[in-house]
Amino acid sequence: MVVTRNARKHGVTVDQMRAVLDAPLCSVEQGQTVLHIGVTDERDLLEIVVAPGPPLTVVHAMRLRPGNYRYLQQLGAAAGGAVAEPV
Repeated sequence: MVVTRNARKHGVTVDQMRAVLDAPLCSVEQGQTVLHIGVTDERDLLEIVVAPGPPLTVVHAMRLRPGNYRYLQQLGAAAGGAVAEPV
């Protein structure tokens, strides 16, 4: 896995990135990249964007932004769960 300098600018560690990529809650294709949303060992929700590889290249990593919560809500709705509206 290659991590770009841009992916490191928000303070997400490589271990945290790896944790999300190993077990993402959801993955969303965005053109030629894929957005992975997942939880760290510290229970922080992160968004990790990767470019296709090999090697897999992480181009963006940060705490999940409010605009991307919709993907988790869609996941809950698809699973038949109750989905709370954002406040």
